[in-house]
Amino acid sequence: MKAVIYKDTKTVEVQERTMPVCGPDDVIVRNVRAGICGTDVTGYLYGGRTVGIFPDSEFGHEMVGYVYETGKHVTCVEKGTRVFVNPMTRLRTADPSASVRAGAFSQYVLVQDAKLEDNLFLLPDSLSFEDAVLIEPFAVGTHGKNTPQAKPEDHVVIYGAGPIGLCALSGLVAQGNNNVVVLDIDDSRLETVRKLGGVGFNPKSGETRQFFIEHFGEIKKYYGDSAIDIDVVIDCAGAPNVPGDFLRYAKQGARLSCVALQKKEVPINFMQVMSTECQIMGSRGYTKDDILEVIHNLANKKSNVTQIITHTFPLDDAVEAFETASDPSLAIKVVLDLA
Repeated sequence: MKAVIYKDTKTVEVQERTMPVCGPDDVIVRNVRAGICGTDVTGYLYGGRTVGIFPDSEFGHEMVGYVYETGKHVTCVEKGTRVFVNPMTRLRTADPSASVRAGAFSQYVLVQDAKLEDNLFLLPDSLSFEDAVLIEPFAVGTHGKNTPQAKPEDHVVIYGAGPIGLCALSGLVAQGNNNVVVLDIDDSRLETVRKLGGVGFNPKSGETRQFFIEHFGEIKKYYGDSAIDIDVVIDCAGAPNVPGDFLRYAKQGARLSCVALQKKEVPINFMQVMSTECQIMGSRGYTKDDILEVIHNLANKKSNVTQIITHTFPLDDAVEAFETASDPSLAIKVVLDLA
């Protein structure tokens, strides 16, 4: 089989690799579409070991395809069944980093101890592979808005209009939120925000706090300065100013969902945490319910998030695909066609 292999910084190769062997409780999936994630790009640009991608390994974790082979004990799916593979549970291993080496960029992938709504999820007939390839990042964004329990009536701010921020926006719009502001310094991405149903703001164009006051309104704080009427903040950027900004303008009971990674420690003023009773929570990966919500939204066209796919390359052009995905001014979401 063909597979994209990580070799070293800024070096990937398409190679012939041995087919995986299907055990009695396992399934082999023929991948059809695979998305290039920010984690993959980070490994490509700065070295894979920092994100769990090792030299000479298969990698990638956003994949959809069909069942190619089933073990003799498997009854939940049959050959030809169209599926999303959950990379977090694909292998029965205690190594959490194995998910980034799930083999999405390989033509065939092994799924151990196959179970529906665990490591395999059925794709409805109305959901094409071309759209279904976004299930994994859409689930990350959906978990980002579900962790703080964002409600349709909430005022929401998203930092970052990358794929995950745009997926979080799409999940909010799909559930009925109509007052979501997304911050980014790339005006072309803010245009995508508007197409997806959000309000875009470039912090370089004006003072962020003043924009928030004008858009959401100002309310009295129990201690200190006035607060801004924002219920939920979803950090999909990892900018060091986000936690501090949140605490400075947080109203009573506001929630911060931390999806992006902070590269360094950031200070937290616990006086502000106490006085506002705000909540700061981490959001990692996704749950079964997040995945099912995403599949429902995509299959029923409740979101037009698929327009974030800017480029699709054949597997043999993986090097060009990674170079394209590494340029945020050129691409939002890059997909490999393995069909």
